[in-house]
Amino acid sequence: MDLKLVHEAVEAYANDAEAADRARLEFFEGLFAIQQEQADLVAAECGYEAPAAEDAGAWYWEGEAALAHAPISIDAASFSGFAAKVAAYMAEHAGFAEQAAAALAAYDWEAFCQKADLSLAGRDPMAFLEDFLVRIDEFDVPAELPANVAALVVRAALRPYLQVAQEAVMAALGDEVNRRAGDAPVACPVCGTPAGASIVHDGGAQGASGREQFCSSCGCQWPYERIRCGVCGQKNQGHLHYFHIEGDSAHRLQKCDDCGQYERVVFQSDIKTAPCMDVEDVVMARLDHVALDPRFRVEKEA
Repeated sequence: MDLKLVHEAVEAYANDAEAADRARLEFFEGLFAIQQEQADLVAAECGYEAPAAEDAGAWYWEGEAALAHAPISIDAASFSGFAAKVAAYMAEHAGFAEQAAAALAAYDWEAFCQKADLSLAGRDPMAFLEDFLVRIDEFDVPAELPANVAALVVRAALRPYLQVAQEAVMAALGDEVNRRAGDAPVACPVCGTPAGASIVHDGGAQGASGREQFCSSCGCQWPYERIRCGVCGQKNQGHLHYFHIEGDSAHRLQKCDDCGQYERVVFQSDIKTAPCMDVEDVVMARLDHVALDPRFRVEKEA
């Protein structure tokens, strides 16, 4: 994560933002700094052995997550310590209700790691989060601590470990991701998480398509077809529609008639600063509220 780029993007948006939005951007800038510090520590202490380029390329074009084949080893003591640090930061700065913040600050992350399957987190982080939510009572999460808040901490705490692996896998892939047009992975080729957003670059900066998918779990960005659903992967242009909030054409919802889902998309030509997808992910969160409109949910026939 490029913290200089993060700061420049936050400053660009904060200048015109309302107080609440400015505070939210500053909160995430602080969180990103903590995550990057941990990523540097993880890389220095244990790192991640990237798969061979041939293997990484084969998994990429088969749409298989690299971590499913070459998982991360997550040290319990390291993870519990960092999760506690993230929880303390969120409890102080996230604006949670007093009871929730107190419960979050007091939660025992060492005990969590004794019960959690960190090997699952290392090969399938989304399955790990889903398992946590399904079995949340087994982790002694107090009633005062909302499940979604606890899960937010877990996901944020995983980011540095996933990021180190992501950087190694994408380095191993090199130009392989641009070897052919079409059939790019829909979900993250590193950790398997569904893409959180995508970006359309100026002038086809990323191959012929000029578009990239973005994974908010590990920070991966990979080339993707411009005319294609970011959720289901269909390529019928007539079934894809863009919507945006009045006055902000840079951030749009790409809605798909086939799957009835949507993806948030940022257009580089319409933003005021160099694109930083971690910050854009924060900025585009308001589009999720727009997507509650019934137009963005289509019931599929049985």
